[in-house]
Amino acid sequence: MDEIDPDQQEIMRLIGPDLPRIFPIFPTAVSLYNSEVSAMARAEHDDTAAAKATHCHVWAGFQREFLDEPGYTFLDVRGLRVLNIGDQILIRAKKVDANGRHRNADTAQQRAFDAQEDLPGLPAAAARIVIGYQPDIAFSEVERVIVRRPNGRWVSQIVEADQAPYWIDITPRELPLESGRRTTGG
Repeated sequence: MDEIDPDQQEIMRLIGPDLPRIFPIFPTAVSLYNSEVSAMARAEHDDTAAAKATHCHVWAGFQREFLDEPGYTFLDVRGLRVLNIGDQILIRAKKVDANGRHRNADTAQQRAFDAQEDLPGLPAAAARIVIGYQPDIAFSEVERVIVRRPNGRWVSQIVEADQAPYWIDITPRELPLESGRRTTGG
């Protein structure tokens, strides 16, 4: 059995106490989108519109949960909105796919965040992570909530269990790919 990445263990240790507060934000946001936006409007929304509307509910959920809490700071650096936890972790909330990958507008700032690079206005030493939700195909419920270090090689799934969420490593096995290309048999 493979050993869990020490970086993954440390980040999940740091956010572990917050998992019971973080997990419900995502299903609540999807439920709010589905219950408060009319069926006709939802039928006309493409994936981008549904994800953006849900993202607004997620971000508001994070603010309701952590805004007045010491050690938690909301930062907005030229449109990059993150939750700063004690200058140790910066969280972006995103919709993700089955592998825990998110999509972004391709900007230098987004690439720098994902690459764990320093950005003006963000604490340099803080780990940059994405906490995301994977909706079902109908966008009616959340299949899973994940934590991923962008450009990293690990993914954790937050599991809700009797009001005490915990996490498991769901890092996919890498295929024999090299530089984004398939290797050819020899």
